Amino acid sequence: MSVQNYSVVQLRKWKDYKLFVEQFSENWAFRGQADARWVLNNAIERTAFIQHHKNIEKDFVSEFQRGARNYLSKDETPNHLIEWLALMQHHGAPTRLLDLTKSPFIAAYFAYEICFEKQDEHVAVWGINIDFLKRRALEILSEEFSGALHESKHLINENLFEKIFFQNDKKLVFPVEPFRMNKRYSLQQSVFISTGICEIPLMEQLHFLGEDIKKTVVKIEMPAVHKKEALRDLLQLNLHRASLFPDLDGYALSLKLRYESMKTPGEVREEHRLKENDANYPFLP
Repeated sequence: MSVQNYSVVQLRKWKDYKLFVEQFSENWAFRGQADARWVLNNAIERTAFIQHHKNIEKDFVSEFQRGARNYLSKDETPNHLIEWLALMQHHGAPTRLLDLTKSPFIAAYFAYEICFEKQDEHVAVWGINIDFLKRRALEILSEEFSGALHESKHLINENLFEKIFFQNDKKLVFPVEPFRMNKRYSLQQSVFISTGICEIPLMEQLHFLGEDIKKTVVKIEMPAVHKKEALRDLLQLNLHRASLFPDLDGYALSLKLRYESMKTPGEVREEHRLKENDANYPFLP
């Protein structure tokens, strides 16, 4: 069951998005998706095995921890469960975490990067007020973990996260911040949200917000046909695959996307002509 009472904003142009996101404060985080029909869900809820038995997630994480030590140096080995989950997420193993970014433009890049540039298709950028999400989650968690929250100064720290993870019975969504972040997550300005129960869809667990979900979760839809225009603008902000994924694979894909989003010779000539004939345009075309 998915939440239907979040806010939906439909924009007609990419330029409208650039103006619209100016209203969001630093309390918000964003996630871009190439198809506006997709809801928010984490990777582990999309697996078939998560419904096998209640301890399957714990078994999966434990096996990853045992095997990963063969590939990690002592300094690279995580110290806490939340760091292990972030490492798993980075390398493609499904977890209950969902990564967002503090930048609405990085989110827009991920929305447009692999979308199908078709007339009737739309991309989406989801926005979540993670500050309010945290405050509402703390209200619920304080009923059972008041002592732990007092000691942590009302932070969902590594120890409290482990309790929520292993109990696996709190139907809510909350932000988490691993102490150690890899280079890619730092470049992408990543933040994570986690579900309290691994086998229940994230969208269903957002029901814990009650009527406030409409003010806390928003889906911004934009036409996919503006892909080239959006990627060209984002390139000028130095947002591309090579800057967000700093390796050779990232560079190769960024080069491909840059060439695919180039203006055609006809578009260049038309832009030149319009600027030459525009008496209000003060520069050389």
